Amino acid sequence: MATKGHKIMDKDLIIFQENGLFGVKNSKGKVIISPQYMEMYPFSCGLSLVRNHQYQYAYIDNTNKQVIPFGKYSWCDSQFTCGFSRVMVYHSFEEKNKWGIIDTQGNIIVPLKYDKIWALKEEYLFNIKAFIGDIEEKLNLHQLANRVILDGLTYIGTYSVEAFKDLVNCKYLHVKKMSNTGQLYFTYGANIGFVYVKGIPKEPVISIVTNSSGKIFPLLIEKSDIGKTTFPITKVTLNETISKVTSCKTSFWDYESEKMNDADDWSDPYGDEQVYYDGWSREDVENGLPDAYE
Repeated sequence: MATKGHKIMDKDLIIFQENGLFGVKNSKGKVIISPQYMEMYPFSCGLSLVRNHQYQYAYIDNTNKQVIPFGKYSWCDSQFTCGFSRVMVYHSFEEKNKWGIIDTQGNIIVPLKYDKIWALKEEYLFNIKAFIGDIEEKLNLHQLANRVILDGLTYIGTYSVEAFKDLVNCKYLHVKKMSNTGQLYFTYGANIGFVYVKGIPKEPVISIVTNSSGKIFPLLIEKSDIGKTTFPITKVTLNETISKVTSCKTSFWDYESEKMNDADDWSDPYGDEQVYYDGWSREDVENGLPDAYE
């Protein structure tokens, strides 16, 4: 067990005012964002809501990067709740404002189509009231937020692949793709972790992390990426043409052990192109079923 990454915690970021403008200091009093905003709210889930001189709002991180840029929304919640925030777009005098919900990477979790969404509270995230006119709907963010975001990561512990398998009492890890989101994940026994690799990992490790919405999960990454607090969303697609081959080396265990036959030509991080044979359908391949029967 090994490395822990460091993340600046929200509570360590102190908002201060100077000459009528707001900036940020760290817990040691060092200025990390110079005073420049007309309004600034306490950091939550790694982001702060700020307003500029044009009365536009944005969410920034602790490096002053605009994660949700100025002008995108006409109104935003002042703080995130468990990784979620309500936002609103203003159309015109004739049309009503439309509400939706985003996550800390700006992904739209609830479409901006509602006339009103009740305030987000931690205990009600499975059952949020929203209205289109007088029609009430119930929003379940557990179901709607079906992509696990790799943002605001805090590292609890990091293991080699072999050490992780010993920890969870499993011999194999199988890399697959979510059918609804395209997100890569891996299975260990009946459990799942998530994946951020762009190809065959050179030095794979598995970190236990928590993200900005408080979810704890194992994450398969390159050793060189340990400590990164945000990973961009990767889009993985199958090759249009899948050729038949004679071997079935498709699990993470196989390429972890350098047993892949076609490593030089390998372009699909979960290896499904190798299992299109022996009666498996395209749907079976995409769902990773051949892996499960190795």
